[in-house]
Amino acid sequence: MISVTAWEWIGLFIGMVIGGLAEAWGISNPEVLIRLGKWQDRLFVGCIAIAIGAGALALYGLAALGVAFHWGVKPDYVLGVAFGAALFGVGIAISGYVPGTVWMGLGEGRRDAIYALLGGLLGAASWTLIYQTSFGQWLISYDNFGQIYFGGKADTNLYVGFGIAVVWAIVMFSIAYFLPRYKGGKSCAYTSLHKSGKMSTVEQEKYIETAGMLMEGASMPLGKNNIAEKVNYHWTVSSKLFGVVMMSVGIIIGLMVVLEMFLHQIFGESTTYSWIVAKIWLPAGVYSYSTLVVHTIGWEPFSDIGTLFGAFLASIFFTRRFQSFNSVIPPSWETRFGNSQIKRAGGAFTGGFMMLLGARMADGCASGHILSGDLQMAVSSLEFFIVVIIFLLIAARLIYRKVN
Repeated sequence: MISVTAWEWIGLFIGMVIGGLAEAWGISNPEVLIRLGKWQDRLFVGCIAIAIGAGALALYGLAALGVAFHWGVKPDYVLGVAFGAALFGVGIAISGYVPGTVWMGLGEGRRDAIYALLGGLLGAASWTLIYQTSFGQWLISYDNFGQIYFGGKADTNLYVGFGIAVVWAIVMFSIAYFLPRYKGGKSCAYTSLHKSGKMSTVEQEKYIETAGMLMEGASMPLGKNNIAEKVNYHWTVSSKLFGVVMMSVGIIIGLMVVLEMFLHQIFGESTTYSWIVAKIWLPAGVYSYSTLVVHTIGWEPFSDIGTLFGAFLASIFFTRRFQSFNSVIPPSWETRFGNSQIKRAGGAFTGGFMMLLGARMADGCASGHILSGDLQMAVSSLEFFIVVIIFLLIAARLIYRKVN
């Protein structure tokens, strides 16, 4: 049995890698997740599917060979996970953020990420208070089937788990291959794997528009014939290059999560909010959830700081998308609600509140459930992902109904 437990500060460097890659991908921009909710741009789903598929194969393959991992399968308390996922999905639609991308947004210098952070802290505090009540205890205990994955109890039946992981990876890779990024187009994986795969004129226009959206409000000059220009625009005329890059990013992120589980723990980013609340507002020893968080916290604060710092470095030296906290409003939000900074601040705060309350209620977020959890083939995480997508799509349709 090969087993390692690394120092917690190692999480800082893991977070930097993931934060830097995700910033280059564009996910620190809230418009990306808003467009996902509107089902206009599905790149996020394709990249996450690649990460989950590659990670599941590596995780269960190595585990079957005798490598020990620090598993983090979330317990499946059906109603609590579903309620939390519903809040989480609506919160994403409103704010355009998930807990991890708030830190990335701060690293990229996005003003509305500040309000999302404050709302998130209030959401985490609200769950700390709810957890004390009989309703909170009912949510986490009713129909609680424990830590189970597709092959049974977590960290058991690993040879069976690897066989299931092969099938799971095929499902994930199929989603990445067949789900088009834009309506009427092809996926990045499809075009990059076909010799004759080319973007249509409409697709190319959408790619160029998306690149411009990601650069909107940037305080740094892009320049010519440098790495930043190539990262932002060169792929718009080379669909194969972009597809290869996106598939590579997905694989690297998936393998980084597996490396994290080998070294110390899963990749998760919402627990830090509850830890901050426990340290500055609702102390351990007085509030039971704060006590639980303080006693079980791992390297999440380090990895979250790393995520922020990685996004900052990428936005300065790699993509030149650093915002300097300019007054930039996501296009979909501006078209629907206007350019009022107060309205946008309120939306980011409210969405941040809902998604963090939901994340802590469900015991995980986009990182702990959707990425790390589905990579482990956790039943609770699959439930979480499905409910999040449903409520994200419904909420975005209702909120941005007048947006083209």
